[in-house]
Amino acid sequence: MDSTQRRKAPGLISCIATTAIAGLAAGALWCLLALSVTHGAGFLIVPLGAAMGWYFHWLGFPGKRGAICAITAVLIAFVYAQYLFAAVRVAQMLGFALRSTLFKMDFGLAWQAACTNIGGWDFVWLALACAIGAWLAMRISVRQ
Repeated sequence: MDSTQRRKAPGLISCIATTAIAGLAAGALWCLLALSVTHGAGFLIVPLGAAMGWYFHWLGFPGKRGAICAITAVLIAFVYAQYLFAAVRVAQMLGFALRSTLFKMDFGLAWQAACTNIGGWDFVWLALACAIGAWLAMRISVRQ
């Protein structure tokens, strides 16, 4: 590709698919990393949000589209990780296997378990992760 040609910006379907996959992967990674932290794993969303912002910037998602994708991916990661945390808590309390709990737990129980364990600091970390992810995704770079 010569220096006068520009890369084509990713399309809408690519943005949606990449955002969903990045968010789900980050949520699962957050849950996995939380196993090694004894108290307050909420701060782990911040480096994951930064990584997702950099990832969308690296993929070449332009400006606001990249920022929106990064923020949406962070929100998906947050919701998915809270679901996983709730499933782990319910499985531990009831003595069920985690796999069966993940597939049999209804939304109402997951919601109640998640709400009891989300605190104010979790939303601070979430806002910070969204801001950093959006900023990193919107950085202007020269691609050739």
